[in-house]
Amino acid sequence: MQIEVTAEELRYIIRCGAALAQLLPNTSLPTYCGFDRDQIVEFSARMRNDLEKEGLDM
Repeated sequence: MQIEVTAEELRYIIRCGAALAQLLPNTSLPTYCGFDRDQIVEFSARMRNDLEKEGLDM
């Protein structure tokens, strides 16, 4: 699947994942969002890398 988002929208997605990982207990994350903490961290890192490839920062 491919979708297009603006840089600001991608920043929002990354920030929301980080906020979930920080604010919810580990045991609640999979129920709340379908990802565990490690998956959130991996996804966020991958998306940050995509931003950097485009010459953008958080």
